[in-house]
Amino acid sequence: MKALLGVLRKERYDVILVISIAMVALSAFRVDALSSAGGLIGLVLIVGTLIESAEPPPRRIWLLLAAAAVAAVLDIVITDADDAVVGPLVLTLIGLAAAAVVTHQVLSRPFPGTTAIAASACAYLLIGHSFASLYLVIDRLGGSPFLSSGEALTPESAVYFSFVALTTLGFGDLTPSVDGGRIIVALEAMAGVFYVAIAVARLVAGFSTADGASAASPSGTGDAVEGD
Repeated sequence: MKALLGVLRKERYDVILVISIAMVALSAFRVDALSSAGGLIGLVLIVGTLIESAEPPPRRIWLLLAAAAVAAVLDIVITDADDAVVGPLVLTLIGLAAAAVVTHQVLSRPFPGTTAIAASACAYLLIGHSFASLYLVIDRLGGSPFLSSGEALTPESAVYFSFVALTTLGFGDLTPSVDGGRIIVALEAMAGVFYVAIAVARLVAGFSTADGASAASPSGTGDAVEGD
């Protein structure tokens, strides 16, 4: 545990980014990273990274994460991985909370660097994962199938559909049938557009300000710029 905490300290957004990309890749191999223990471990590591970045680290959150993970695993064991609801619901809440924390940290930096770029990518992937989990919850709890085709929504299809909606590609091969699902898909599409516009504008403005501060520095070495 001490070794893990050592890896997670000091805003290791590279760790978060690798885990987030791995969760997308796992879905391509039909590995349910949204409701299985793998997805829970991934999200716990992501939030753990954020926790360990705080000073002092809020240890109670680790207990809450552990309790949520145990509840999700029990749900998988008692019911079935294909019908599990607690896991995807936990991942939805944790993912959205983590994305909000990461976004706040990025926007609050006066001079963004490579760390801020990695963090922006992490938040974007977390949004996609969170909505994919939410679609699974809707499909499994709703009275009618989430997809207009009538087939059950699989985790890999949920990930694919979520990122297609987030990036506003709109292929149309998978479409929601329920009104609530359509509204949520529209919200995700808007979130994707606004996030990219705001994040890119913030990063560009931050780098421009950093360049100006570096040029204005008497030594010319950019002492005013925050390092990574």
